Amino acid sequence: MKLPQNHAHMGKIVQATQVSAPGMEPHRARIVIILLAICTAMQMSSYGMIFPLFARKIGDFGDGVAVLATSVMAYSLAGVIAAPFMGSLADRFGRRPFILGSFAVFTAAFTGYYLAATSLVFIVIRGLAGALTAGLGPATMGLVADIAPEDERARWIGVIGGGTSAGFIIGPVVGGLLYDKWGYGPPFLASIGIALITFLIAFFIIPETHTRQERRREVLTQKRASRLAPKTGTAVSFIASLPHPLLAFGTLLFVNLSMIFAWFFIDPQLPFYVFDELGWSTAQFGSAISFYGWATLIGSLALGQSSDRWGRKPILIIGLILHSAQYVGLMLTNVYWVIIAAFIIAGLGEALLNPALSAAYLDITPEEHRSQAMGIKGAVGSLGSLLAPALVVVVVGTVPPQTVFLISAALILSTGLLVVIALRLPGRTEAARDLTWEVSQERIMAAQTALHSVTVSAATARKLKSAA
Repeated sequence: MKLPQNHAHMGKIVQATQVSAPGMEPHRARIVIILLAICTAMQMSSYGMIFPLFARKIGDFGDGVAVLATSVMAYSLAGVIAAPFMGSLADRFGRRPFILGSFAVFTAAFTGYYLAATSLVFIVIRGLAGALTAGLGPATMGLVADIAPEDERARWIGVIGGGTSAGFIIGPVVGGLLYDKWGYGPPFLASIGIALITFLIAFFIIPETHTRQERRREVLTQKRASRLAPKTGTAVSFIASLPHPLLAFGTLLFVNLSMIFAWFFIDPQLPFYVFDELGWSTAQFGSAISFYGWATLIGSLALGQSSDRWGRKPILIIGLILHSAQYVGLMLTNVYWVIIAAFIIAGLGEALLNPALSAAYLDITPEEHRSQAMGIKGAVGSLGSLLAPALVVVVVGTVPPQTVFLISAALILSTGLLVVIALRLPGRTEAARDLTWEVSQERIMAAQTALHSVTVSAATARKLKSAA
């Protein structure tokens, strides 16, 4: 018997069971995230160009706040239903298909908004767009988590957020100016063209970061865990896959819910309020959104990594306080530049909030369930954007705009107090310790397999020697 053959086989066993963390070279990872941020900026520019026009278009149909709120509800309801499934599918099939698919759907949706001849058609298109683009957020956050080091996640999430903000710097102003001078055609056509170019650029430059080998490894890991775990119901298995501690996860979800609810509670009311009661032009409204975008962009680039240095919880609290400024400003004054200043402060608050919030989710989420967690986050956000306009439909005409702004301000500040009291996040090194433990267990199993092979080989050799 030739023992070297058995030694070679043992080497293969050890090699096959070693674990290495997924990712790519840091330089290439930075390039990929920056390119994705550029695509996001272009996409949000195209959306920002037509966002201020939605209220105008609804008004031309002879409708008002209630119909605009219903269109927001349609988009959000579709997102609530689709986001968790999209997040799980992004874990299973990769990030790239859902990023590209969402960019393609945006192009088609913008075309539909332009061609819509009635409020009903507009609402239906909004609903379809909400369902078919629900995977963009989970896939994007999953991509960042795949390739960004743990201690730099908030920084690179901030870069993606900066891309979103950059889109809202140029888009609303340009769209408002084009509409004020030439009507609907130019801003919508420019928006459709930019969205199409964004899809084509992303198609050629955004790689798949969650490779087939990694997905297969995660599936095998989950199957092994399910075999070893006690037999429980599907609900228990789902709960086990959620980020832990559950109280921290629930608190983060409430932060996300309150932020989205507060904005979407004023969103249908805001354009009609500034157009009809404050006398703003479409360009002025677009400029206000642009100043908010500037603040969020600069804040994301300068402050996006703050929670990596100072901790997630303090930055979340500060961000919520600053973010409430826009609602307080709208409630207390009708002076244009004072409202602009409030929007700038609120934009800085969002620049702190979003990276810290997303990074906190990723800190407490196992690698194989990251897109699922981001999908749940997206679904909760969509739930907020569904419930808020639904409430607007109920109270419109009975509650003055200032009361609407007061409710949003109170909700954000109350959420900050909840974070102070309830949020307890584990140290960010715990995830690294868990990975180290898993690697150690895999290597122990490999060593045991190798030792067993040596024992069997030695026993066989002794038998052959005795027989001889």
